[in-house]
Amino acid sequence: MPEPESVLLTMGTATWSSEDGTAYEVALEGINHVVGAYTRLIGESEAANATERADSLSGEQRRWAARRRTLTPADRAEVDAVTAECARLLAELRGTA
Repeated sequence: MPEPESVLLTMGTATWSSEDGTAYEVALEGINHVVGAYTRLIGESEAANATERADSLSGEQRRWAARRRTLTPADRAEVDAVTAECARLLAELRGTA
């Protein structure tokens, strides 16, 4: 049986540094925490029959999930902006701001 071709052969060279890659991973983790915080708030709103609030929070959660899909380590300015925004928003969503 022939050896399968490596998927890495066609990937090319990264356009970002290892520091950019690390910053990207931190930003993704921040987004994951934001999405999780919205999940908690949506659950609380649904339990309280606050349908409008739950719908609004769900919309924000979807927006952050979409942002996660479009973020790239090649855009360090956006990565840094997302990280800062996540930190601010998490403090607000967790009530520690």
